Formats: sequence, structure tokens, C-alpha cells
Amino acid sequence: MSGMNIIFQRIISRERAKGLNFTIADLDKSPLEHQRLVSVLFLTALVLSCITGVIGNTLVIGAVIISKKLRTTGNMFIVNLAIADFIVILIVEPFNYIGIINGAGAYIENVWLCHMVSIICVMACVCSMMNLAAIAVNRYIMINKFQLYKRVFTKRKTILMCTSLWFIAFLIELPNLTGWGGHTFDLKTLGCSFDRLISLSYTIFLSVTALYIPLLLILICYVKIYLYVRRSRRQIAMSVKCKERNKKCRKDEVRLARTFFIVFISFLICWTPYDLTLFFDRSDKWPSWLYILFLQVGHFNSSLNSILYGFTNRHFREGYKLFLSKFIPGFHTVFIAEHQKSSQITSETSLSRSEVQKL
Repeated sequence: MSGMNIIFQRIISRERAKGLNFTIADLDKSPLEHQRLVSVLFLTALVLSCITGVIGNTLVIGAVIISKKLRTTGNMFIVNLAIADFIVILIVEPFNYIGIINGAGAYIENVWLCHMVSIICVMACVCSMMNLAAIAVNRYIMINKFQLYKRVFTKRKTILMCTSLWFIAFLIELPNLTGWGGHTFDLKTLGCSFDRLISLSYTIFLSVTALYIPLLLILICYVKIYLYVRRSRRQIAMSVKCKERNKKCRKDEVRLARTFFIVFISFLICWTPYDLTLFFDRSDKWPSWLYILFLQVGHFNSSLNSILYGFTNRHFREGYKLFLSKFIPGFHTVFIAEHQKSSQITSETSLSRSEVQKL
């Protein structure tokens, strides 16, 4: 009960400090209850995002499990990222839906629920960024330090790394349970999360450890990959000793690195607006609809990754089709026909190239 009083009395005090006649009864109301059009738009976008995310992340996990080409240790991080995205979509987003409709009413007598959603939200979002950093390091070692790859990324070590990312995310969330930070129902985002106003030092700590350090690591890895590929492309093309198959494998890894870089850029675009609000609206004066928009754009990133994989990487597209062919009647026949056609085109192209080389 005391936990509930601390959280909600703090909310009431902040609103009254703004000159508002705010009472506990106002916690049962959504700030958007008089903006029906805005509410409908946000709720519709939320539902569509959840549906897209559930389908997309199911395809990602299913494709990695079922496709031999995708069943690699490096793609364990992709599955780990998809799990984090699933948690945001299936747990955090539905509670945001409730908040947009009813305000904080669902949590007044169930403060433990707000704490639980807050912990899950912070951990899942932090783990998403950590996974993107791990993917960048994985691609860097695969492409730039290939001789080390099989020693560093064994199956057991990679599983341990994936588990460690969740533990790191928990350590970053832990100060919210020990008094440095805190949890709250945010009247601006209409959802439970860490209290962005209670401690500027924790907000800085969260941003640095969960965003800026991984961001720096990702940029370093992808810049090094780019420089390495640009430097070695001509050498690979001119090498007599380099077999065609090895060149193809290396090209596939570079393409996959490009895909993951695009995924990282989308994460940056989606989450930067919300991160900026944490520092530039310390007086908490920006409108609620803007906060909800920025947060929902950030959460939409959890639904976007699977789409980006499909659009930018052929192996993932094939994996999606293979996975769907196992469950949708008639899709198997279509997939086999497309696969045979693709193989025939590839074979004809290779034959033409060999004939040209002979000439």
C-alpha cells in the first residue's frame, strides 16, 4: 500500500505543482478522453503494430529454426532480439492500450502490476539495443577476424552471451528497485515505465549504458567492416587462390551485415525522438499526444525488424517462405516452384559466366 501511495502521491504532487487542481479521481481519466480522434488513431496504430509484430517475429524465429542457411550461431542474437520484441508487443503494448483508454485506474489498487510492467518494459527495450550491439560485434568478427570466429562464437558461448545480455539489462533496471530511480505511471505516455523525472542522474545513466555506449560500439564495428570490405574487395576479386564458393560466402556475410546495419539505423530513427524528450522536457510541459507518438514509434521498432529482414535479405525471405509452407496448405507447392525457378536462373547465370570465362 505504501508503494502505491508513493507512486501516485508523487504524480498528484507534480500535477498540482503545475497549478492544476489534480486529485486521485483524475488518475482514472485518460488525458486523451476529450480527443477521441487522437485516441482512435493511436489505438488503431497500436493494434496494427501488435498484429504485424506478432506475425513478423514469429516468422523470424520460425525461419531461423527451420532454415539450414539461417541456423547459425550468429543468428541466435536475431532470435534473442525477436524474443525481446515479442515481450514488448505481447506484454508492454497491451498495457499501454489500457492506459490510453482508462488512464492509471487499473494500477491504483494493483501497484505491483505497474512495477512488473515497468521492469519488463525497461529490460526488453534495453536488451533490444544490447542485441543490436552484439550482432554488430558478431558481424565484425565474422568478416574482419574470420580466423577467430569459430573459437569465439561456439554454440555454448553464444547461448551464454544471449543470456548475459538479459542479465545486463536487469542490472541497468535494478536502480529503479533500489531507490536511485523509480517506477511510475507516466501521465504523458499513459503507460508504466521508469520514472523519467525522479532522477536526472539515473536518466543519464540509462541513456549512456543502454543507448550511447552500444551505439558507439555499433558504429565502430560497422565502420571497420565497411573499411575492410572496401580495402579487400579488389584483392578478393583478383586473387587466383580464392575459390568462387568462398567469395560467395563472404559476400553473403557482407550482405547480412548490411541488413543488420539497416536494422540498427531503423532502431536509431525510432527511438531517438523519445530519448530526446527525456532531456529536453524536464519541466514536463510537452503535450501527452507527442509523448505517446514518440513512444509508440519506438515500440513500433519491435514490429519493424522482421519486415526489414525480409526486404533486405534473400535468405530471410526464403526462410519465411519455407516456414509458411509448413503451415499453409498450397503454399508449399508455390514455394517449391519459385525455389526451382530461382535455382534454374542461378544455374543458367553461372553457366553463362563460365562460358564467357572460357572465351
